[in-house]
Amino acid sequence: MKTRHIVSIVLVLAVFTLLAGCSSKPHELERGGLNAGDLMQGLLDKTTVTLGGVTSKKSAEEALPVLEDINKEFEKLIDTHGDLSDQGQADLSAQAKKAMPGLKDITQRINMQSYGDILRPTMHEMIGNLTKLL
Repeated sequence: MKTRHIVSIVLVLAVFTLLAGCSSKPHELERGGLNAGDLMQGLLDKTTVTLGGVTSKKSAEEALPVLEDINKEFEKLIDTHGDLSDQGQADLSAQAKKAMPGLKDITQRINMQSYGDILRPTMHEMIGNLTKLL
């Protein structure tokens, strides 16, 4: 049964990665040496990898600071969002929109686990941050 949950989470993470990465590289996102599209993709990839390693309360506690750092980076990206061209904002928004269903699904699955209470607030904050980019 536990193996089934782990396999389910891994499959959802794989779908999340595919959805997040299936857009073409956004253009016009270069601002002050920061390519927001690459930063966004890196944060989504790091989220996927981090959540993929969570299988217990202990690993959830270890993942928490990493996910909190990812949220801080999303907040920096949100601050940069307004400096982008209209097309750049639209591209970044589309990237967030593609990632959102996978992130919500992963969050629901995490909430059903014994370690859900550890990650729930941070995951909801992450969803809120991505929503600001829509």
